[in-house]
Amino acid sequence: MSRVEVEGIFEEIDEQLEAENVARAWLKYQKFLIGGLILLFVGLFAYVGWTSYQKNRDQEISGRYFTALEGLESGDGAAGRKGLLDIIANDSEHGFAQLARFAVARDLVKEGKNDAAALVLEEVASMVKPPMKNLAIINASFVIADDDKRALRRLGNIPTESVFKAHALELAGVLTAKQGDTKGALALYKEAMSLKPDGGLRKRLQQRIQRMEG
Repeated sequence: MSRVEVEGIFEEIDEQLEAENVARAWLKYQKFLIGGLILLFVGLFAYVGWTSYQKNRDQEISGRYFTALEGLESGDGAAGRKGLLDIIANDSEHGFAQLARFAVARDLVKEGKNDAAALVLEEVASMVKPPMKNLAIINASFVIADDDKRALRRLGNIPTESVFKAHALELAGVLTAKQGDTKGALALYKEAMSLKPDGGLRKRLQQRIQRMEG
């Protein structure tokens, strides 16, 4: 999934829900957001050993991963989860272990275990390099969006040079507005605009700023 496609998901959320419904937006779009993470992670797999994919060990692990994923999708959740956890436990540094963590987080959200899912995503963030690290942080913040202060602290860890910084600032603005601090939210939206985002994100930020400035 490209950055443009990720922006499209943010745009659709914005069109349908106001700031106070961020948590419900996550619940509605969780499959797409975390699914998008998985697809994007595959595309950036060089960070965790894509060049050695053809080796026998990598092929064996990838086979186990997709078998476990199929188990989750087919309704055999127990077997699927066990397969993913086995990869995480025995091949924790491998690229497919990171994919397994994303899949486990998605499954936890389905069960309403958002805090547990956030911990898994934060574990991913601690193990991978940007830009995946920052994207994992953003999604962890979505998971815990009901806890404004905690989510804002997570978003504050994304550096200015990150390609996802403008997205992080937008979400931080939404959460700040939810707290009733419109002035602070406006400042965050303007900071995001200063990073010169393009596409749907730029349009959304312009609309947010115009609404707040009246």
